[in-house]
Amino acid sequence: MGRRSVVGARADRIDRETVTPVVDMANKVVGFLLEVAMLAAFLCWGFQQVVPWNLILGLGVPAAVVVLWGAFLAPRSSRRLPEITASWASLGLFLAAAAALAGAGLTGWGIAMALLSIAHFAAAHWFSGTSQG
Repeated sequence: MGRRSVVGARADRIDRETVTPVVDMANKVVGFLLEVAMLAAFLCWGFQQVVPWNLILGLGVPAAVVVLWGAFLAPRSSRRLPEITASWASLGLFLAAAAALAGAGLTGWGIAMALLSIAHFAAAHWFSGTSQG
């Protein structure tokens, strides 16, 4: 009985205000890791193409994504898209990277990236309070 009351007291101290910032920060870390994985996926896919397209796509696609991300999706960009548009665009790029992994023969990694991307997108909307979309 005494043990149960201690566990209950501990559970009472863990509330949404305590957990939300930690989980939100973890989701932001996952988002950053997805960005890095996206670039790696496009590199991997591009370099598996036939010569000379392997160099053009292997370097060009990730470079184009970095430029577009920096211009329109980066949090500190002066030309950042509206939040909901940026969120959907980033999800689209993450899913394109997942498809690129699958196209490169790394189907398991592609599926994992797609599922993690969708979970990250849902969590980001949950924590931002955005119900549109």
